Amino acid sequence: MNRYLVSILAVSIASITMPASANPDGQQLFNSKCAMCHAVDQKKMGPSVKAMSTDAVSLHTTITKGKNSMPAFEGKLSGAEITALVDYLKANQ
Repeated sequence: MNRYLVSILAVSIASITMPASANPDGQQLFNSKCAMCHAVDQKKMGPSVKAMSTDAVSLHTTITKGKNSMPAFEGKLSGAEITALVDYLKANQ
């Protein structure tokens, strides 16, 4: 009986402490948050991914704080989501 209760307690604690999504998908985020204004290899409303800065810090700052007509995503996306987007952009430049 005690082993059974300990097992249930361990599973319950693990499900509470484990994050639902540890690694956000950069491509999925790009498609849902960015693709309406940006394309990988052609200009839309905003520049193409291939025309963006290759500097990760600059990309992160632009996504977080916004730039020109691009809105800021600070508070709308988590730090992990912004990092996943930067990784996706860098991989597609």
